Amino acid sequence: MSNTKKITLMAFILMMLTSVFGVTNIGIGFYRMGYAAIPMFVIGGLFYFIPYIMMMIELATGFKGQGGGIYTWMEKSVSVKFAFIGIMMWYSSYVIWMFGKALSLWVPLSFAIFGKDITVTPINVSAEVQGNIVFGPTDFGPFILGIVGILIVLLLAKIVSSGAGRLAKITSIGGLAVVSLNLVLLVGGVFAISRNLIDGHMFKETLTVQSLISSPNPDFQNVMAFFGFVVFAVFAYGGTEAIAGVATDLENPERDLKRGIFMSGAFIVIAYILGFFMVGAALEWSQFGEGVSSLSALFLIMGHLGDAIMGVEGSILGQFLTRFAGLGMFLSYIGALVALSYAPLKQMIEGTPSEFWPESFKNVNENGVRVGAVKMQAIIVIAFIAAKSILSLVNPDGAAKLYELIITMTNVGMTIPYVFLIFAWFKFRNNDSLEKDVILIKSKFMVTVCLVSTIFLVMFGNIFTIVAPFIGDTPDYQTGIWTIIGPVIFSVIALVIYSLGEAKINNK
Repeated sequence: MSNTKKITLMAFILMMLTSVFGVTNIGIGFYRMGYAAIPMFVIGGLFYFIPYIMMMIELATGFKGQGGGIYTWMEKSVSVKFAFIGIMMWYSSYVIWMFGKALSLWVPLSFAIFGKDITVTPINVSAEVQGNIVFGPTDFGPFILGIVGILIVLLLAKIVSSGAGRLAKITSIGGLAVVSLNLVLLVGGVFAISRNLIDGHMFKETLTVQSLISSPNPDFQNVMAFFGFVVFAVFAYGGTEAIAGVATDLENPERDLKRGIFMSGAFIVIAYILGFFMVGAALEWSQFGEGVSSLSALFLIMGHLGDAIMGVEGSILGQFLTRFAGLGMFLSYIGALVALSYAPLKQMIEGTPSEFWPESFKNVNENGVRVGAVKMQAIIVIAFIAAKSILSLVNPDGAAKLYELIITMTNVGMTIPYVFLIFAWFKFRNNDSLEKDVILIKSKFMVTVCLVSTIFLVMFGNIFTIVAPFIGDTPDYQTGIWTIIGPVIFSVIALVIYSLGEAKINNK
């Protein structure tokens, strides 16, 4: 029996929220920059995210009815080779993202259950046979996390193979979790402001012109760290193209694609900005204290939000909101993993010439899913996890370094495809033979302005990311080299697959 269920408008909006909006970005942003994060997110929203959204809508509607998502957009606008290199770099970065998320997924779950991060607690095991130590105390924690990570990847492959209908239901749960967390932060912030007003002030963290341009965090007061946060603020809006590419699975793509992207895009920009103000209503920046990291900042914020509402430290509401944030982020990560285990793979395999891939990738199950490609994707991600997990038993420091290096490979590789897509849109707009559904970017002048602003911000972010590790008081040459190696490796792989596929086509 064929699974022909389509994605509804609401499910599509929730998929967008799950894949693009990150409540954790509010926590990370405030922890790093305080209120100074706000103008950065405004710049990212106005000069990158909003123009980029309109570009993606125009490309998606311009090639409506055609499968292949972003590959089709780039191929029809520029060339096959250009599109294949772009989508391979884009897809490869999502594979690495899946690897990282499958291992970090358990931090919010730990906060949900225990109210703290127990994934960093050592699980030491040693063995002794007849008085001889076979192996001394060994931390099995990372290995156990790796096993659980492998299981979640297998589960994801099963879910993806079930088709778009089931996928939409699960990603909708993640989207609802994102919306719920944001509503709790916004509504809770209003209650916190109300209580603060009784004490004669609106915000716990004082809001001034100076606080909007200067970070209270001493680690983010130098020029390099400041520019680093500009990069973070821009890339916090990434992921729109992944979901826009599944337009063919919508119940009514003609109507729902524009509505879905516009509605979710407006919510994301506004929610980011309001979120920072509400965090300032819940706590002073100095309350972050020792031991707080970017990853744990959101959970501490939600705890303080509960305390601010109740007017007492260590309140039951604070403990509840900490756990609620953990559960919400866990569900959000699950939703994002499901959505991004499907959309990038679907676009790469269905859009590119079939000669580029093994025969097994062409097989479609009763749910319309290319199961061979899904299985291969799972095997690759599992191989990364297994390598890191096994190494953690032999050389824990080496395993941690391997993890960071693999993630570092995507720092630039994940964003260069944005340049490919923006350039493809520019070529698309200047090709009179291609059908267009122009949104707001109508004049040639506005086309140029949007092209320059988006390309500048993405390229600035990439150049800074490449250069930053090599300069400063303590250069990190290893990170810098791997930042460059990542895109090079992805490009070489793409060129090899393209050359082999082109040879097959020419030999027919």
